[in-house]
Amino acid sequence: MLEKQQINSSIHDFSSESNKKANVAKGKIQISIAIGLVLTCITIALQCIAFFTPHWKEISPNTNSLYVDGVDALIRTEVLHYFNTIHRSTRHSYGLFQRCEYILSNSSTLDYQVNLVNIFRIHEGRKCSKNYLPSYNDEQFNECHSLSYYQFCAKANAKNFDINNDYLRATFDLSPIQKDSDSPFSCDCHYPPYVTLCRILGSLGLILLFLTSLFYIFILVCTNSHYRVKIRCFGFLTTISAVFFLMLNLIIIFQHMEYESIDYLVAIKKHYRSNQIYKLSQDTNTAIDRFLASIQIRMGYSAIIGWIAFILSIVDAILLLTTCRLPNKDNDNEREVRTTLMSSSSSSQNEDHQLLSQFTGIPYDVQSPPLLTSNDITLHNEKQQKLRILVEDEV
Repeated sequence: MLEKQQINSSIHDFSSESNKKANVAKGKIQISIAIGLVLTCITIALQCIAFFTPHWKEISPNTNSLYVDGVDALIRTEVLHYFNTIHRSTRHSYGLFQRCEYILSNSSTLDYQVNLVNIFRIHEGRKCSKNYLPSYNDEQFNECHSLSYYQFCAKANAKNFDINNDYLRATFDLSPIQKDSDSPFSCDCHYPPYVTLCRILGSLGLILLFLTSLFYIFILVCTNSHYRVKIRCFGFLTTISAVFFLMLNLIIIFQHMEYESIDYLVAIKKHYRSNQIYKLSQDTNTAIDRFLASIQIRMGYSAIIGWIAFILSIVDAILLLTTCRLPNKDNDNEREVRTTLMSSSSSSQNEDHQLLSQFTGIPYDVQSPPLLTSNDITLHNEKQQKLRILVEDEV
């Protein structure tokens, strides 16, 4: 009896303790979910800032003059003209949608440094436009490849170049081309191919982060623990996918840090190579190396914010992973302990019945005989009388 009372008290204590543990675990899960939701919202905000601001990379001149020796005069003249016109006194910043130009003073041309003051200060002479670059086939190289056309795409915010526009024809000196509204000639402006890919990857990352935040909200609203675990697992998958797309976005951007600055010169190199003029192609390659040595390409604050958002998304995924299996594990442990206690309680009851049978002499599993009714007693008496009469007759 004492052992039974101890087991019953153990069951009661375990139930109260398990309830306390369940409440504590539930509180921890609620806190982790709230932290994860806040982290996801911060990540979405940071990724939006990085996605739409034109400061993934900053390009500024490293010197006031460019020396290109040992190359053909044609290539040297082209590269020097490009450097003096575009990069000598101008700092450029590039993003996925826009590019900006900042006029540099003589003192800041060589001593420019990226800091918070330069990031948030309103620069004088700032001009922003769409991040367009010239787009044409190599057959139109002689007509389309010019510094004026390059500046048109960088500053005009226009995607299509109208060959029938008199002002543009005079600027580009395209007098040999006949004015024809149906002319197939096309010198258009387009976003760089890698920019289009990064915009797709960044958009997918933002969509997946938004879905993760919705899953967090569903977890807070849902009361069924089984469904909450499933929702957390789906949230973990969306977070991992977002991390993957954001990582690809950052890798592609940092593989194309020099793209916009040397696109004009790379077009010259490709043109001479396609026409099998390898000497000029090699000279252009040498001039590109000299040009890259004369500029500084830095990571802008948009890229820094993008890296922070990427790290926060990893933390968010780890947070979801650590809480994905927690309720099931606790329930399994609680079920095992409860089963053990119940089996101990049933075995103690059997022992009590066996002890009771030993003291009374009656087995606890033997059933007592049924009670006799008045009809049964009357029939029994009649049988006894008949049996007595038969015995007397024989005697």
